[in-house]
Parts: sequence; C-alpha cells; structure tokens
Amino acid sequence: MFSFANKLWAKLLFILVAIFLVLPIFKLATEGRVVVINNPLLEGQTASLTREVEPADKSIINAIFLGTPGEGNNAPDLTDTLMVLSFNPNTNKGLLVSIPRDLLVNLPGTNSYIKINALYQKTNIKTVQEVLSEITGLDFDYRVAVNLDGVKELIDQIDGIDVFIAQDIYDPNFPGVNNSYELFSLKKGLQHLDGQTALKYIRTRHSPRGDFDRMAHQQQVLVALKEKMADLHPLWDLPIILDLWQTLNRNLESNLSIFNIKNFWNIFREINLEEINFKILDTTTDLVFADNVLLGNGQAYVLKPKAGLNNYSEIQNYIKNLVSQN
Repeated sequence: MFSFANKLWAKLLFILVAIFLVLPIFKLATEGRVVVINNPLLEGQTASLTREVEPADKSIINAIFLGTPGEGNNAPDLTDTLMVLSFNPNTNKGLLVSIPRDLLVNLPGTNSYIKINALYQKTNIKTVQEVLSEITGLDFDYRVAVNLDGVKELIDQIDGIDVFIAQDIYDPNFPGVNNSYELFSLKKGLQHLDGQTALKYIRTRHSPRGDFDRMAHQQQVLVALKEKMADLHPLWDLPIILDLWQTLNRNLESNLSIFNIKNFWNIFREINLEEINFKILDTTTDLVFADNVLLGNGQAYVLKPKAGLNNYSEIQNYIKNLVSQN
C-alpha cells in the first residue's frame, strides 16, 4: 500500500509540473518554433519545495553546464565538458565559453592543485561554480551537471541530430569497455548522428588540436540538440517532451527548483543561437599556456593562466569584454 501511494504521488507530481511548464507556452503554438530546454528537479531526483531566489539583475543571466561520462567509465565523475553561458534576455545575445578540462586550479581549502575536470569529483557542483566564478568573474544564477549517457539517450529520443563534420575523424584508440580500445571514425561532411555516435564525437581527441577540437565538437552537439528540440510542438509532441524530461531527471543535477524551472525555461526558450558568441579558452587566446607538472604519481599536461597561477585577471577582462558586447 505504501509503495502504491508513493508511485501515485510521483505520477501526480509529474503531471502537475508538466502542466506548470507546458501551459504557459500553449499560446505560442501557432507562432513558430518553440525551444524546449532543460527542466528537472533539484539534484536530479526530487523537487525542492523551497522557493529559490531569482537572479537580482535580470539583464544578464549566467549559467554553468558540466558533462560527466557517468557510470561504466573509468572516471565517471570527471567533468570533461565545462561550459559557461552568459545571456542577455533584452538583446537576445549571449556568450558561450568552453573551459579546458586541463586548466590547473587550486583545490579549495588546500595547498594542492588539480585539473579543473577533477574538481566536481573531489568536491561538488557548488564548489565548481565558485571556482568558475573566480576564473571568469561572473556570478552564476544556474548550475547544471548532466551525465553524458543521458545526452546519448536524449539524442536517440529525438531520432538523432545533424552535425557538419569539418574533417575526417579516424581514432583507433577510442576508449572502450574494461580499459580496452576501439576504432571510431567519421567522414567529413553533414552527418546524421545517433546518440552513441554523437557521444563518441564529443569525447574523441584524435585530431590536430586534440582537446580543443573536442570542445568545439561539444558546442556543435549542444547547438544541434537545441535546434532539434526547438522543432518539438508543446502540444502535439507532449509525450516526447515528457520522455525527454524523465531522461533529464534521471541524469541531471542542478540548483533548479520546481519554482524556478519556469523562469529557466523561458530564458532559454528565447535564445537565438545565431546571436550566441561561441568561444574556447585555448592557447590561441593568449590567456593560457601549456605546461607539464607533477600531479599524483607522474607528469601531467596542464594549462596555466599566462598572468600566473591563480591569477585570472586577464581571463576575467577577456570575458567581461565579450559579455559587454551582448
């Protein structure tokens, strides 16, 4: 009896939140494309019943997006995907910056240094947000971490995405199961990718610019996923939308509550990707440089700020200048 009551309550809660999200956009059904963007609940599991404080400055909305490989991988909680978004709802312009996973940062509260992609594994998403705020100079309103297996499932649920592959990819050493390797290849040109192929595309580093190309691939897939979801009709495609929501709910951790999902939805619904400035914090920006340092039991490739370790002033000025253009 207890189990049945819990299941019934869960279903009722799910339906109520679905209505809460979908009803406000029914009136837009005949006005063209509707962008369906993230939803779910606090910590990706249950809804918070505490009202979140909305951002004080509505002219600029900032968010971080993290991607983890998930269970079944050697390091399931490494965030090899780190993106920072700054969006101005008044101009519909924004900035999306990929932060390199090899950036060397201080582990808060210690004298130790680690690569930034290990920070989530060592601490939590709130600490990652605080460090990214220190690096970029931005105050973040929202934080989202998603299991990339969930991204794979999302892409399959919308029957794949179309991505333009700039150059042939041939990676004979793509990580496989049980510490093995497998071949991953893609021909250049416009390709239709299923979830599994898209996941490999955003994880492979076998290209001239290695990890920097991978960050560009991640941005491509994010754009393609957003565009495909934008074609969903809030009424006729409601079953698909609810399936997507359930997938996100299983694979997402965020500070979104049941009360601010709607605001988050409305913000990202308005994003025009043609007005987003995509950047990668790589060595071509002259803000970071490559080095080899002793980490753990051996030498490791890292990136350091050119202004000096822990000195993010140049990076902050760079991002401030880009945000001012929004």
